[in-house]
Amino acid sequence: MAVMRLRLAHCTSSDLRAWTGLTGPHMQHLVRQLWELAPDTGRGRPWALPFPDRVLLIVLAYRTNLTMQQLGSLFGISHAAAHRAISRLAAPLAELLGPPPTDRRELWVVDGTLIPVHDQQRTAKSKNYRRSVNVQIVCRARDRRVVAVKDAWPGNRNDVVVFRETLQKTLPDHPRLSGDGGYRGCDRIRTPRRGVDGRIIKDRAYRRFRKRRAVAEHTIARLKDHQFIRQCRRRGNAINHAVAGVAALHNLKIDIR
Repeated sequence: MAVMRLRLAHCTSSDLRAWTGLTGPHMQHLVRQLWELAPDTGRGRPWALPFPDRVLLIVLAYRTNLTMQQLGSLFGISHAAAHRAISRLAAPLAELLGPPPTDRRELWVVDGTLIPVHDQQRTAKSKNYRRSVNVQIVCRARDRRVVAVKDAWPGNRNDVVVFRETLQKTLPDHPRLSGDGGYRGCDRIRTPRRGVDGRIIKDRAYRRFRKRRAVAEHTIARLKDHQFIRQCRRRGNAINHAVAGVAALHNLKIDIR
């Protein structure tokens, strides 16, 4: 009896939403964008899957964090072919995040998150008692669109240290960049006001500040719907590509509604 394999052409919009969090129009737009960045050249060994199915494979890998053996079985290919497809499309998908917007009137919010990673050369034991990395994420308060992310640092570094060594060097100067008390001492980030005793002044302005701060936490929670960035088993630069790629998928759902 023939075994049905997962293919993009056979998936309904409800199936795609259940498996990947994206709809049919989202996937079609994503396939077009990735084809412009990384089209098949026609040279070398033929791919085991057509290009649209490879796009579905990497989105599904980020969403579910299945192993290569599981993905290969699901698509009817070998685990090595699944690994090659993900490695080929990881960097182009990360490039879709693009540069930060230039509108200086928008409120941006920055926050850091810890991601467990198995590559011990990149990690350190952190406050979650696991070997993790610290990733800084900047989002736009109006619609929770991810503005910028940067390379992961060991998880035992404070947020302000990681921000200064990563995003501060590349992020354009923005007058409305907000962060929590962990960024105290960074001139580029607005933090809660403190009194002469060093404690936060919990007035009406602080309550408004807390509501704006919640935007970053909600955005990070949406990103972590993708199980790959809850526990990254791959080595090397995979975690950086994954965070930027997941942020690009998050922005895609905001742009196409």
